[in-house]
Amino acid sequence: MRTMLHMLAVLLAFGAGGAAVAQDVLPPEVAAQLTFMREEEKLAHDVYVYLDALYEVSEPGANIFGRIAMSEARHAEALANQLAAWGLPDPAYEEPGRFADPDLQAMYDSLIALGEEGAVEALTAGVFIETRDLTDLAYAIQLSLAYPDLVKVYSNLLAASENHLAAFDKVLARGSL
Repeated sequence: MRTMLHMLAVLLAFGAGGAAVAQDVLPPEVAAQLTFMREEEKLAHDVYVYLDALYEVSEPGANIFGRIAMSEARHAEALANQLAAWGLPDPAYEEPGRFADPDLQAMYDSLIALGEEGAVEALTAGVFIETRDLTDLAYAIQLSLAYPDLVKVYSNLLAASENHLAAFDKVLARGSL
């Protein structure tokens, strides 16, 4: 009896520590938001990679799109890892600029078209992406409060998006890449 109570206490301690218990299943709304966030981070990455190639800057450290694209790749990977941890399929295509979610596909296409209009418009696309990401991440955090592992990942991504937005705003205020 004592051994069984001890095992129960250990299991409860690990479960209370924030790690998901293997048999836990995310509610459909939480799973759908995680899936969406994975593709949204890929969208940011793909747009920034495209814009980085379009607006190559020779000055070291001035390649805002390239630097932020690398960060977005890490964000997308963190969310892919969460999908795997929860046993959910990864919707993200490996092909750049291709998305399972039709709304994200349309957004990508619009942002690329905007970015092609000029450098200021490209930076504006970055501001749009990061602003949208902040809103979606705040919603994801609220939706996932019962899942500390997700909240931690989303919170880290939220802080990074705040930094990305500040970087875009700073370059926009300067008026050029």
